[in-house]
Amino acid sequence: MFQNKIFLIFIAAIFIFGCNGSKQQEAKNGTAEEHKKEEPGLILLRPEAVEKAGIKVEAVSLRPFKVEYAFSGNVSINETRLAHVGPRISGRAIEVYANLGDYVEKGHALAIIDSTEIGEAQSQYLKAKTTFEIAEKSYARAKIILEGKVISTGEFQRREGEYLSAKTELKAAEDRLHLLGMTEEEIASIGKGHTINSKVAIYAPLSGSVIERHLTLGEVVEPVKPLFSIADLSIVWVIADIPERDIPKIKKGQGVAVIVSAYPEKVFRGTISYISDLIDPGTRTVKVRIEVENSNWILKPGMFAAIKISAGGKDLLSIPVSAIQREGDKTIVFVAKGENSFEKRVVELGPPLDGFHEVIFGVKEGERVVTKGAFALKSEGLKGLMEGE
Repeated sequence: MFQNKIFLIFIAAIFIFGCNGSKQQEAKNGTAEEHKKEEPGLILLRPEAVEKAGIKVEAVSLRPFKVEYAFSGNVSINETRLAHVGPRISGRAIEVYANLGDYVEKGHALAIIDSTEIGEAQSQYLKAKTTFEIAEKSYARAKIILEGKVISTGEFQRREGEYLSAKTELKAAEDRLHLLGMTEEEIASIGKGHTINSKVAIYAPLSGSVIERHLTLGEVVEPVKPLFSIADLSIVWVIADIPERDIPKIKKGQGVAVIVSAYPEKVFRGTISYISDLIDPGTRTVKVRIEVENSNWILKPGMFAAIKISAGGKDLLSIPVSAIQREGDKTIVFVAKGENSFEKRVVELGPPLDGFHEVIFGVKEGERVVTKGAFALKSEGLKGLMEGE
C-alpha cells in the first residue's frame, strides 16, 4: 500500500514538471516570435562574420545635387587653328610634298612652285644689292676724305644721298621677296651667290593635319586659289544650339561634359567660350561654342555630340551608389541597427549623379547604410554565419 502511494506521487510530479516545462518553452517561443515581429528583416551576424564580409557603413546625409541639362551639337574645326594656304605668286607646281591626311609641322614645305615672277623679283633684288654695296663703299670713303678736307661738303652730301637711296631700294626689293614667300635664309643665299632661283616653296603656317589639297603636279597656280587647308585639331569646337528658355542656365567660362556616339563611354571636358548675341528666329535657339581638348585627335569634325551642362541645385537627402542592391523588382539597402545587426529596407531613389542617389523614401537622415559588403549581406552564403544558427 505504501509503495502504491509513492508511485502515484512520482507520476504526479512528472506530470506537473512536464506541464511547467511545456509552458516555459511556449513562453520562450512566444518571446522569440514577438522579437521577430518587432524587428522584421533584421539580420544578425557574429562579429567575425562582419569582419569577413568587410562591411562598411556611411551615414545618410544631405548633399548639394546639381540639375543636369542635355543639348545637342556637332564637333567643328577650331577656326583660330585653321589655315588656308595658297601661293603668293603665279607659277607651275613642280613638286608636291603634302598629301591629304598628312601631319605637317609649322614651316614644313608643302609644294615647290616655279615662277618667272619670283625670278624677276630676285633679279631686281640683286641689282639693288649691287647698287647699295657700291654706294656704301663710296659713302664710307667720302667720310674719310672729308675729315682731311680733300672732298667738298656738297660732294659728301651727294654720296650720302646715293647711299641712303640705294639702302631704301634694297630694303624694298628684299621686302618684296618676303611677300612672295621667300625666307631670310633663301634671300641670304641669293645675295651670297648672286644667283637667281625661280623656284619658291609654299610653307605650312602652322602645325596640323592637311584636311584639303587642291594641287596636282604640273598644275598652273594663281595667288587667288588656295591649295591646302591645314587644321590643328588638338583643340576643337563643339557648336550647340541652346533653346531660348535655357539661356539663363549657361554662361561664358562654364564647364560642360561632351559625349560623342563613337565613344559613348568616354566623357570629354570642355568650356563655353562664346554665346551668340543673336537668336535664330526659325528655331528660337542661340549658338554656343565650346572648346574641347582633343590631344589624341579622336574627335573628328562633323561628329554628332551630346552636351551636358550642370546647373546649381539644392541639398537633397542622398546615399552612395555602392549601397544599392536589387531584389527582384525592388531596390533595397541595409541599415545598420547595431554593430552586428542590419535591417533590410526597400527604398525609392532618384537618378544617380556623381556617385550618389537622391532618396525619395525608405531611409532617414543620420541612419547608417552599408556601402561595402551589402551584396554579401543578401547572399545565401551568409545564412550559416547568422547568430542562432
